Amino acid sequence: MKHSPLIYSMLFFLQISSVFCTHQKKIRPPAVAGQFYPETPEELSDNIDRLLANRERIEIKGDIKGIWVPHAGYMFCGQVAANGYGLIKGRDYDAVIIIGPSHYYPLAGGSIGDWDGYRTPLGEIAIDKELAQRIRSNTDLIECIPDAHKREHSVENQIPFIQSVLPGVPIVPIVVNGFLSYEKSKKIAVAIARSIKEKRVLVVASSDMSHYPNYRDAYSVDMKILNAVESFNPRKLVRVSSQIMKSNIEGLDCTMCGLSAVLITMIVSDQMGADKAMTLPYINSGDVSGERRRVVGYGAAIFYKDEKSTTEGEAEMVSDIDFSKQELKQLFQIARKSIECSLRREPVPDFSVESQNLLKKRGVFVTLTNHGRLRGCIGHFDPDYPLYQIVSRMAVAAATQDPRFFYNPVTIEEMADIEIKISVLSELKKIDSIDEIEVGKHGIWIRQGMRGGTYLPEVATEMGWNKIEFLEHCCVEKAGLPKDAWKKGAEIYIYTSQILSEKDI
Repeated sequence: MKHSPLIYSMLFFLQISSVFCTHQKKIRPPAVAGQFYPETPEELSDNIDRLLANRERIEIKGDIKGIWVPHAGYMFCGQVAANGYGLIKGRDYDAVIIIGPSHYYPLAGGSIGDWDGYRTPLGEIAIDKELAQRIRSNTDLIECIPDAHKREHSVENQIPFIQSVLPGVPIVPIVVNGFLSYEKSKKIAVAIARSIKEKRVLVVASSDMSHYPNYRDAYSVDMKILNAVESFNPRKLVRVSSQIMKSNIEGLDCTMCGLSAVLITMIVSDQMGADKAMTLPYINSGDVSGERRRVVGYGAAIFYKDEKSTTEGEAEMVSDIDFSKQELKQLFQIARKSIECSLRREPVPDFSVESQNLLKKRGVFVTLTNHGRLRGCIGHFDPDYPLYQIVSRMAVAAATQDPRFFYNPVTIEEMADIEIKISVLSELKKIDSIDEIEVGKHGIWIRQGMRGGTYLPEVATEMGWNKIEFLEHCCVEKAGLPKDAWKKGAEIYIYTSQILSEKDI
């Protein structure tokens, strides 16, 4: 059958239309222009230029890996945000990951928007879809839920600033549940760090501070949070926030609406090599509006690698190892198999390992628990064996050689209920001042004469000890020394610990 020229023309038009529709860009339109920031290009550009011109003249000598800035209306917090963005203006980045809390859509974890770009009055900004996809593939805690982004201002409010200080740099927009646990926040952070690979990436946390206490209480609460952020210790930030919320301050809804966004950014920055944090000038809404009965706080911080941070001859406080899920699975299989063989009085096998991460030489502690009850904990500080080998040895030692359980040892029948935790240690660093100890970040080893003992970093946090209590308990309970031995000649070493839990695989 022959078709008329008109039919052929229609078929050709449909084919061309189909191709055009397939390649048409998906752009997320602005949702809060005219509300949180000016809606015309001229007014918005002038506003941001003025804020950047008035920023605090602070100099950072180092490589900025992450920043935290607020996300309220520019009239309230724009200057605080500009203080942060002014420090990264013109720096060299391949992409910017923006992490903000979800105010309108309930999330179990987080979501990456499935658009090709975002549009603001200043134009369109591309999304780095390759990086976004890598992040999604590295964790099941990040989904793609467009509805979580459509109204959300926490990410959108950052984009005009990024367009102004880093023109042409693509973004990855992520919204998260603002109050994720530390464990979930760290999982997301590790997935992001693993996805970055060779790219030079800036991570931006978007969060305001205290919500709705009176002016005086807001300052008190926010100063404590700023001090915790500047310690560059995510666990301390969680602990301080929790303590504040338990103090029943009138009107206080939260210490940070994007607490998990800030935690994630701190952890990713650390994994990218940052070793310092600097907080920037603070205000709250009462300073702007004069209304001081119910206020919101606005803070900012920079996370960076200090140019002077590496000192020749100083012990290296090494970063966490970026394990894949398969590597973690193999490591715990080695630990469990080693224990089971030992309890059955069978030879521990020679494990075949090719992973470079499992061949790295690190000190290790292995801890065994049964429904929360300690059943053994033994460690080895020196990084003189491949990781998989020392894990095998310490797992067996924890099950069979911990003197606290000589009369009640782990049994093979019990193994189904045993949970294994592996703490991968940095090198020991001898310190001359206890000011170098960061509770929650550092473990301590105290030695005097033939006696010595250690506590892992998490012990102080779990027990609620301050620095002095941490030292005193370690002296008495672990080293068998007087509680003030740390002041009377005992040597003190610090180290960091990467905690791996079998139940998290």
